[in-house]
Amino acid sequence: MKLRLDLTRQHLPKWLWVVLVLACGWVIVRQMPVAWVGGALASQTACRVMLEQPIGTIWQGSAALAFSEPNATEGGCREAMSVTERFHWETSCKPFSLSCQSEIQFAALDQPQSIQWRLGKTLIAANEIKLPANVLEGLGNPWSTLRPRGGLGARWTDLSIDTVGGSEGAGAGSSGVIRIIISNLTSPISPVKPLGSYEIAGNIAPEGLNWVLSTTSGPLLLKGQGGVASKAGMYFSGEASASPEAQESLIGLLSLLGKKEGDVYRLKF
Repeated sequence: MKLRLDLTRQHLPKWLWVVLVLACGWVIVRQMPVAWVGGALASQTACRVMLEQPIGTIWQGSAALAFSEPNATEGGCREAMSVTERFHWETSCKPFSLSCQSEIQFAALDQPQSIQWRLGKTLIAANEIKLPANVLEGLGNPWSTLRPRGGLGARWTDLSIDTVGGSEGAGAGSSGVIRIIISNLTSPISPVKPLGSYEIAGNIAPEGLNWVLSTTSGPLLLKGQGGVASKAGMYFSGEASASPEAQESLIGLLSLLGKKEGDVYRLKF
């Protein structure tokens, strides 16, 4: 039996090939599992924030947020220090306007979180959230040493993040303010309870995200500055000390937080 090629039959027109390729690409994108995005999130945040047990696609699914740190010896991320409850999301897009709308349902949020995705820009609506203080452990020292317990609340204005305009930071059109309140902080490694209450004031600017840590009350005094930049990653520099009446009780905890320089202990990562 012999097979013969019919070279006289016309090939498919080029425009049809383009349609087929676009259709295949659209199917792949529509079915893209959210687990693929989870790896990118962990990489961009240096393991500080990860998706735990993600289910579904980038368009509809659920996951929990996990907070960890890089594994310096073996690579990858360490086991999560804390994990939130699961949240759910649903995303719809308008191809003609090149925009998408996401809604996130999460019990800890004051209201469903709305996020708009436009070409080169992400818009996050103002909202509030309440979480256990132990999620701060993923931010590194001093929180990873303190293993904090207590109340944690955050609120933010409308956030605008320019994703195309800034090779050095968040982009020229980026803006927004974030406030994090830590109340009645305690730690399992300290007999002093509570250690204090604190505020982290964050600002999103074209250069990136910058924040200031300050103490509002309590015997453990923390202050410092930090941020997130595209090239430098996450960084923080600050100091810890104790009020005069608590210095003797907190000297052991302070020595764990950082290196002593004069009357303060330096915090840095």
